[in-house]
Amino acid sequence: MHSTLLNLEKDFFEYDKITDRKWLDAALHDDFKEVGKSGTIFYKEDVISGLIESKTDRDITIFNFECKELKTDCWIVHYITKDDNEFFYRTSIWVKEKNLKLIFHQASKLRSSIDSKEY
Repeated sequence: MHSTLLNLEKDFFEYDKITDRKWLDAALHDDFKEVGKSGTIFYKEDVISGLIESKTDRDITIFNFECKELKTDCWIVHYITKDDNEFFYRTSIWVKEKNLKLIFHQASKLRSSIDSKEY
């Protein structure tokens, strides 16, 4: 599951995925909620509306990706990203219904650089 969830998280940085409303609708749970790096709470339609306006891939690198099953068909992932020379700690919760869906995501700015392993 580690590789599957890592690839799904990376998909949210790829132009072809994030500008495809059908893909986003399938990947995000109807009850999706995000606490963005700005501290703002976003819901499914907010995120879809914002992402489909993207003009390029999001230039974000993933470090220190971890995945843990919380219960049957529910996983939490933690990882660090570097975006414009800033580091963010990210947490996502994925659930499997017919397919895997992202139900929660949070990004928090880190105050310093990190020892890291890139994925």
